[in-house]
Amino acid sequence: MPEQYDSKVHRTRIMSIISIGLFIEFMAILSLIPMLPAVSEDLNVAKPFMGVIMGSFMVFMAIPQIPIGMLSDKYGRRPFIIIGILTFSIGLLIFGLAKSAEQLLIARSLSGLGVAMFLPTAYAIGGDIYSIRERGKGIGFISMAIGLGTVGGYILGGVVGGLFGWRTVFLSMFWASLLVAIGSLWVNETRPKSLDTDFGILKIAKSTLLMFWDRTLVLTGLVSMLCSLAVIGASFTLPFFAAGTVSSVQMGLIFVPYAITSSLGASVTGSISDSVGRKTPLITMIILGGAALLLLTFDTMSPIIISINFGFVGLCLGPVVTLSTAILSDQVVKKDPRILGTSIGVLNMVRWLGGASGPVVAGTIMEFADARTSFMTLGILVLFATFIAFFLRETLE
Repeated sequence: MPEQYDSKVHRTRIMSIISIGLFIEFMAILSLIPMLPAVSEDLNVAKPFMGVIMGSFMVFMAIPQIPIGMLSDKYGRRPFIIIGILTFSIGLLIFGLAKSAEQLLIARSLSGLGVAMFLPTAYAIGGDIYSIRERGKGIGFISMAIGLGTVGGYILGGVVGGLFGWRTVFLSMFWASLLVAIGSLWVNETRPKSLDTDFGILKIAKSTLLMFWDRTLVLTGLVSMLCSLAVIGASFTLPFFAAGTVSSVQMGLIFVPYAITSSLGASVTGSISDSVGRKTPLITMIILGGAALLLLTFDTMSPIIISINFGFVGLCLGPVVTLSTAILSDQVVKKDPRILGTSIGVLNMVRWLGGASGPVVAGTIMEFADARTSFMTLGILVLFATFIAFFLRETLE
């Protein structure tokens, strides 16, 4: 850990700023979900193009994470925290003032690019400033901020958006994000200083490629990708599964236990893993989430039962993100901390491309079968992820 972060005051300030930033980002991102019909109707945007707008965010968030990680390893974390939150803010402003579908597309793409800069850099900072015996707790805290932002997003979009309109939501979030951007000026640089002054981009890329020959890192990426695919695919399936049974307001509330479980589970399992290791909590969370997905196949249509059951599905997201990131950070920091940002960028890209595939897979299954079949298939994918996880090596030593 860099010398200046021996002080808990410095570490607390840095973690507070990046956690608030992630909370704001994910609250703004998820607030759009309940407001999609209103945005589509107000600007006369066809549903297929609204899907393109939603997908553009995932693409612009996933693809740039590797080069951004490489650049943060070379030039430092701080610039990408500041530029990332500013880019995200501009995207919110354009979205809130948009007059056409094309402007919505540009806005959402810019916001995705902003998250691509901010998110992996935040996780890299967590790896920089926490020792191996505290890393799970630190990364769990970051993941909890994302989960709480998700909860807030559903409530913000459903309640505030319903009362005051979708433009009010996005313009308000722009000002909140801009305040975080100002606060990010007080984030210190955390990147470990390299003794190799000639450690350039090509060397970073080569070192990262060699690092991912490691069996544990490859398997960790597969597990994280499969879980993201299954959970986000299930989130896409759920509204169709419950259609005709719950109201739009109830549908928003159904997702709240899922988001709470995902965020609190991320924090709790991260802290536990600092004592008992990463592998056992990871396997436990995947099994519980996969079992919940399979139970949805036989679930009754009671909104309460659906909500409780889907809450357990959240264990396959937040905790898996935390523990897989901790496993990767443990392994990379031991071998070459200079490429931590790049390595996290690779993991995040793989994870979110899996997540972006989830709605496509689920939608295709429902086109030829039904929602229950989608849940069954996604549950089987999670069980396969569990099987892979058994071959992981414990990294907490």
